[in-house]
Amino acid sequence: MKSRYQIIPLDRILDPSQPLRSDLSPESVDDLVASIKQVGIIEPLVVAKKGDNFEVIAGHRRLLAATIAGLATAPCMVTEVEDMQAEILKLHENIARADINPIDWAKHLAHLKQQYHLSSAKIAEILGMSEPWVNQHLLILSYSPELLDALAQNKLSFSAARELAQIKDERKRKSYTDYAVRGGVSPQLAARWRREANIPTLSQNPTTEENPNPQIVPETNTDPECPVCGEPVRLEESITLTIHHFCRPAPRASSS
Repeated sequence: MKSRYQIIPLDRILDPSQPLRSDLSPESVDDLVASIKQVGIIEPLVVAKKGDNFEVIAGHRRLLAATIAGLATAPCMVTEVEDMQAEILKLHENIARADINPIDWAKHLAHLKQQYHLSSAKIAEILGMSEPWVNQHLLILSYSPELLDALAQNKLSFSAARELAQIKDERKRKSYTDYAVRGGVSPQLAARWRREANIPTLSQNPTTEENPNPQIVPETNTDPECPVCGEPVRLEESITLTIHHFCRPAPRASSS
């Protein structure tokens, strides 16, 4: 892949035609604007020639921040790549960034899959990720509206959303998602909720010749106990709290 260093006027640098970030805004680059005003652009943008102009491959945030900071030019690495290579470079630059919304990842992976007819296995190979990682992100686009909304607003982690998405009953899934957004939830707790929600409310012994009228067995209560008072905690009363295990208060002794 050939590239050359070049100082380019900002008015000749175009936003990426397929941006990875959907939440890019002037407010989201405030810190970067302050840094650029102080020391300039340290890391060059990566761009590709587009007619008489240049399209950003990597450095979309830097381009917006440089524009807001009032710069006239930006240092760039002009790269000769095909469209698919440009998209892959964009993903590689952001693969380790925790602030990329999972929905944006999902949309971009779906774009790669559809536009260039790539399998999940091939995308995983190109990115150096696992095939399950790619497939799990692609599944985000089939999530229910309440989960997508929570993810879009960063009110739910991808790991927790992935567990809640597997709750089969729509009413239960909406309830659990609402509790998670209001009170917080760890991926481990979300996995527990998923397991509990998918237990049938009523189970039935198999019908056999010896047992022509199977009995209905009600679901047992699986509410956890509060570590403070020792009473069962209903889901709507619970919150998620991250503490040291040795700081956890001992259960209150029950009165006789």
